[in-house]
Amino acid sequence: MNTARPTATALSRADVERDERERLQLQRMERALVRAWLGAPSAIADADYQCLRYALGLARLHVFRPASGQDDVTVDSAQIAPLRAWLLEHLYDRLRGSATAEEKLVYCLEAVPGLRARCIALRRRLLATHGNDFDAAALDREAGRRALVVVAGGGGGAGYVYAGAFARLMEDNLIPDYIVGNSIGAILGLFRAQRRHGDVNEYLDFARPLKNGDIFSTARRRREFCLPGLLHLHLRALHQRMSTGDLRRPLRLDEMEIPLDLIVAGIRRRPYERLASDVRAPERGADRWLPMWMRVAARFTRLLQFFSADVVEPIVLGRDTDTRAVHAVDAAGFSAAVPTILQYEPGPRAGVTREIFSELMARRELAAIVDGGVADNVPARAAWQGVAAGRAATATRNAYYLAFDCFFPRVDAKNLWLWPITQTVQMQMRINRVYADTMVRFDKTLSPLNIVPGGEALDLAVGWGYRQMDAQIDEVREMLRPVALTGADARAVAS
Repeated sequence: MNTARPTATALSRADVERDERERLQLQRMERALVRAWLGAPSAIADADYQCLRYALGLARLHVFRPASGQDDVTVDSAQIAPLRAWLLEHLYDRLRGSATAEEKLVYCLEAVPGLRARCIALRRRLLATHGNDFDAAALDREAGRRALVVVAGGGGGAGYVYAGAFARLMEDNLIPDYIVGNSIGAILGLFRAQRRHGDVNEYLDFARPLKNGDIFSTARRRREFCLPGLLHLHLRALHQRMSTGDLRRPLRLDEMEIPLDLIVAGIRRRPYERLASDVRAPERGADRWLPMWMRVAARFTRLLQFFSADVVEPIVLGRDTDTRAVHAVDAAGFSAAVPTILQYEPGPRAGVTREIFSELMARRELAAIVDGGVADNVPARAAWQGVAAGRAATATRNAYYLAFDCFFPRVDAKNLWLWPITQTVQMQMRINRVYADTMVRFDKTLSPLNIVPGGEALDLAVGWGYRQMDAQIDEVREMLRPVALTGADARAVAS
């Protein structure tokens, strides 16, 4: 019997899982270090603080692209391992513990001399080993600079606060290198990703006059890819805006200036067939005689049957080259198609989208494609995996993950009816929260049902989002500040 192959595969998988776990631990250590420094900046010299952050970035090295147009380089993990192990053993508990900011930094300061020597030695060894792959500038750039990755979660009309958050980031010229969005986060992410240096006011001028009929209608659509819903989410106004060229060709995901991945949920065919008949065909139920608002509320309670890994699986549109050819608005439409409430079907000009989704559904044995929120509402893990796959604009693997969440349990009378759904969604956050450096949870939002809010309510939401992002902006700026081995450290390295 030949048992060598299965054993090797198992060991390889274990090695990969351990590597990912350790890189996440180092990521959390850097976040804790930055927060401690913001709390007590005078407790440590800036050069020593930068040395600590550089060391954490150096220890996370695994794969990177030295320059645009070059191939990825896999760094010798055996050389990285000693520094990584030393950091985890000596600083992880101290940085992640309950000590004050000043106490954490004082302890780190004691570790700096030995850590500096380790960084200098490792840097020399890496440059000697990979001399034909990258130079010192490329190595320092990968270890000392973090790309901004924005993760925009779902939540219907509550998500319009994200526009204010994007505006605050743009005010400081903090440009995302990669955006991952879901549902309303997919739609707003689509606007932001279209141009690196876009104008939020331009987007708002487009959105203020929109009416319900510009976004959805009550007209029935033959089901092809999505589940039947109360409303047809046609996104006609977005289709008209998101097109290019003399023939007004629809923009594809791969034509965004900022790399953009959008999350949808695939409903598995066999589990779907076992769902109750009023879930699979709600239009035949007794609620069809009720007023629209009551029908929406009743169907929200049925959503709970879709929040199961046995029923749905998250699908990342844009991660592979095939789905990057999907029309961008079609991708966002599927991502926002709330099961049994909003139905999205591609229009007559979506031949490429239709072909891609037909193949996708057949290959994965799916009954339908719907709102990504039922599978992964704030997809921070998907963003982390995307960066590992080289999806950031510069293909860096050293990223800072800024996540937006507008859909969580709230203790107020207006939102109590959403409590079961928001509680279920938060169960997904146990995994995703680990991957986000900063999770901004927007306390003030519009109602999730306010999908087309109008100018006054939209401006209110933008203001709320701007102010809450402003409260986090110091941390965001600092996490993105480039660090290096400076002064005496640089001279030691050069020698």
